[in-house]
Amino acid sequence: MTRVSRIAALASILIVTLSSPALAASAGQSCKSVGTTSTSLVKGKKTSLVCTKVGKSLKWKAAAAALPSAPVPVAPKITDEVSASDATLHSISVSGSSKRTYILHVPPTYSTATTVPLMIALHGRTWTASSFRELSQLDQVADSKNFIIAYPDGEGTMWNAGNCCSTIGTDDVTLISGMIDSITSKYNIDKTRVWVLGWSNGAMMAYRAACEISEKVTAIAVGAGTFAANSCKPTKAVSVIQIHGTADQTLSIDGTIWGPSPLTSAAKYAGYAGCSAASSSTWTCPNGSQIQVKIEDGVGHYAQTWWAEMTDYLFAHPRS
Repeated sequence: MTRVSRIAALASILIVTLSSPALAASAGQSCKSVGTTSTSLVKGKKTSLVCTKVGKSLKWKAAAAALPSAPVPVAPKITDEVSASDATLHSISVSGSSKRTYILHVPPTYSTATTVPLMIALHGRTWTASSFRELSQLDQVADSKNFIIAYPDGEGTMWNAGNCCSTIGTDDVTLISGMIDSITSKYNIDKTRVWVLGWSNGAMMAYRAACEISEKVTAIAVGAGTFAANSCKPTKAVSVIQIHGTADQTLSIDGTIWGPSPLTSAAKYAGYAGCSAASSSTWTCPNGSQIQVKIEDGVGHYAQTWWAEMTDYLFAHPRS
């Protein structure tokens, strides 16, 4: 090797050495410049070191391991289409689910300048969104109090509320959640007043929504229903108004195979939501929420007066 070649080779080795991090003997030894990095080889294992000020001295310390970043939640993909022949009829798909239909009623007094409540109204088993809309006359209540109502159709005219009544595993919670997201993206919704109102099997579904999407639902109205959810882990307490008639021949006031009595149902949800009993029929909850059960003597499985009364309660109990 010529003298010139030897000089070039030595220069290359010097450049590589200077560009590589120094190999420190161990953590705790002195170093010269804060923030410089190096490595320590202990029992064949390489550890990253950083020059850190310790008191008045500079010492090599093991570099803190980078914490794994939390996974970023993926927003559900929602496709919400309006019928060309009926502006109130919507078809929605959430995260690739099969299309489901719902009717949307917007009061004539609605203005984008003012936030309004949103109600998801759930029909009973064997009913439809259209028939419950017509029977309950909730549109008139919405028009007088200025809130938006969405009436979804249950798969096979029923809801998967847990112990009742769908047996096909339909994900109705995701449907309701997607509807709330979609409607909220298009209208000026008051997020302290997002309600699920239900009758019979729909009322059972309202309880399940309060258990599983309590971060979105602020209050529920339970008409002639029962707590049928198989599990319940609300992240926030949801206000509840539950009304049941003593003469109900469909869902007995004493409880059925699908769920317990009205008072026991409310007490179950109260326990999951961290609420405290204030009386035999009321509970106080975090976030300003409240649970109330009203028993109506001699009333059967349905009463037209419930809906306006329940709506008054819902308005009076926004989530703080």
